[in-house]
Amino acid sequence: MGMMKTLECFQTEWYEMMQKGLLQPEAVGFVPDVYAHNQMLDSEIKSLKKEVETYKLAASKAKESMVKLQKERDFHRMHHKRVAQEKNKLINDIKRLKAHYASYEPLLRQLHEKYQTVLRQKMLTSLERDRAVGEVTGLQATLKNLESGHKVDLHMKKDEVKPKKEEGPTQKAIREAREKELLQEGVALYNAEKDPNNQTEKTHPKVRS
Repeated sequence: MGMMKTLECFQTEWYEMMQKGLLQPEAVGFVPDVYAHNQMLDSEIKSLKKEVETYKLAASKAKESMVKLQKERDFHRMHHKRVAQEKNKLINDIKRLKAHYASYEPLLRQLHEKYQTVLRQKMLTSLERDRAVGEVTGLQATLKNLESGHKVDLHMKKDEVKPKKEEGPTQKAIREAREKELLQEGVALYNAEKDPNNQTEKTHPKVRS
């Protein structure tokens, strides 16, 4: 406040009274040091200011972290909304596809039945073909036997054209043995004497394979 004269007067009077013995030190007591107290308060203020700066820095970092977390929250929220929209879209697509494919079930069932029918017909055709092949094979074997029998008959007919002679016992035995051998082989012999119509020729049906 600039009251330097007042302080000087107080100090002058104070020391004069102390010198004259008018003041007793015990009665005066302890007078606090204002300068030391002011320095202590100044130190506390500086310390508190440092703490305030530290707290401000921590608050600033916390604010930055909060802003970052808010951005991440907004990002995840948008991502969640997008995923939810895609999920709903996929659900609708699945329902639409189920309804679409449900309309094909009768057609698929009909095609499956046709396939089973064609498969059965194919099996029956294969069986009929195998049976026909067997029949053709049998007919071919029969035709060969008939052709061989026809050759034997022609040979016998040529022999019959010649003037007949009486067979002796030896020739008769040879002929009977030959007939038995041919019968065992499955070839039917032609005998003009046993033919009721006395035909000189015998026709055989032709079989086509």
